[in-house]
Amino acid sequence: MNPPSQQRVVVVTKVGSWVGAETAVALLRHDVTVIGLGTNAARIDTLHQALHRQLPPAQAARFRPLVGRLTDRTFQDTVAELINQQGTLTALVNNAGAYEDHDGSIAGSSTFDQWDALQRSLVDPLLLFHRIRHVLQRNKCVVVNVASDDVHSALPRHVSLVAIKTAVNLITAEIALVVPQVIAVAVHPAAPATRLPPEERPPQHQNTPLAADLIVDLALNADRAATGQYYMYTEPEFLTHQQ
Repeated sequence: MNPPSQQRVVVVTKVGSWVGAETAVALLRHDVTVIGLGTNAARIDTLHQALHRQLPPAQAARFRPLVGRLTDRTFQDTVAELINQQGTLTALVNNAGAYEDHDGSIAGSSTFDQWDALQRSLVDPLLLFHRIRHVLQRNKCVVVNVASDDVHSALPRHVSLVAIKTAVNLITAEIALVVPQVIAVAVHPAAPATRLPPEERPPQHQNTPLAADLIVDLALNADRAATGQYYMYTEPEFLTHQQ
């Protein structure tokens, strides 16, 4: 086991949703300490229980969940303090998404709900980024924003989601520009319902990693010589069902 100062730490926002949860599991399998942030206590509790069923006790014990809103300065301080206690920050994974429901649809959503979604995906993570910015710079961390290229698609029921994800892409590029000590990456995963299992993919692509595996590889193994750069990765079409 690594000494506390050498233990790798990754912060994952919206850890209770699908990309966040999959990323947390993959990181824990690499013996990384995961500080999982979210606002839905029930989802995080469900994930916590699942981790203890799926992982060896020592790996599951490295999951450090925190429930709260990053607009709360006290909560920001709690996150920063936990990072310092757990080891060396390696990456920040911002699992940006519009809504807590299953499809991000604006149907039936109020203006308040849409603004709240914007705040949770953009404002909240930026507040955290600025709170721990000096640590991200010092450690030459990777900042991974889970975004989308849906701006190229006609999704009238998801226009709010598309706007948020597009803004996340732009923020990722801005981070690379103004904080050149970090590596900024925007990852565009396919929706889980459209994913092809490995056995149904073309033979040459059966081992292509899915989003969570890619995020973990970037978070832990990205070449630190790439700091100050902005990268964008979209899961290729051959990994998904054609729609």
